[in-house]
Amino acid sequence: MGGAALAGLLVLFLVVPVLSADRRRTEARGAWWRPDSYRQAGAERTFNGVPFVWVPAGSVVTGSPVSEPGRTVDEVRRVAEFRRGFWMSRGEITREQYARLVPEADYPAETAGAGLPVTGVSWDEAAAFAAAFSNGSGGRFRLPTEMEWEYACRAGADTAYYFGADPEQLPDFAWFNENSSGGPQPVEKKKPNAWGLHDMHGNVAEWCVSRRNGEEARVYRGGSWRCPPAECRAAARGLHIPGQTTPPADTGIRLLREP
Repeated sequence: MGGAALAGLLVLFLVVPVLSADRRRTEARGAWWRPDSYRQAGAERTFNGVPFVWVPAGSVVTGSPVSEPGRTVDEVRRVAEFRRGFWMSRGEITREQYARLVPEADYPAETAGAGLPVTGVSWDEAAAFAAAFSNGSGGRFRLPTEMEWEYACRAGADTAYYFGADPEQLPDFAWFNENSSGGPQPVEKKKPNAWGLHDMHGNVAEWCVSRRNGEEARVYRGGSWRCPPAECRAAARGLHIPGQTTPPADTGIRLLREP
């Protein structure tokens, strides 16, 4: 064997074990070591002191089948595809988080820092909070569309709730009229969905940027502490016309950050 060939084999012998060792170390570190691991479903980041989770790209069938108990006629089945993922706040915006950007918010001192969600906000107030949250944050935050909200809520599920179809399990995942003691409860105390989002069912209803079929009415989703199980389903919708009446006392905010 010539000297050049022998030298090549020696280099190969030395390099391959090093590469294999590097590969083993990378695999041992797990998925978080990959440069794109922060875009894995359920990955977390904090913006302005609020934790967000990553909702991956994908598709969903929104609405409900005619056989679903509690279904209403406006829960039409539609297919939505999301070619890009997005960040969504892990829980509902709390009174403390809201008051940081809206100092005039008037909440009793004993509840301001108790982890309770902000409640009774109008759609305009919710949208203004999202805009204020964006200022100086290096990103654009807003209310989700209905399609985005339902996609994030379902987290791959095609059942009435993100955990299945049985409302008897709802107390493990949501605050609603049977277990809420008549009011909102601290956020993130119930089990999350598959992507790490808490309180997508119940506690407070969450404003969406969408209008109902192009009408003036704005949509809120998820149901609240005062809703029966049927109104907390993933497909259930609530409506309110801004400016005409006082906003519902059980409406709150969940933010989306565009990628």
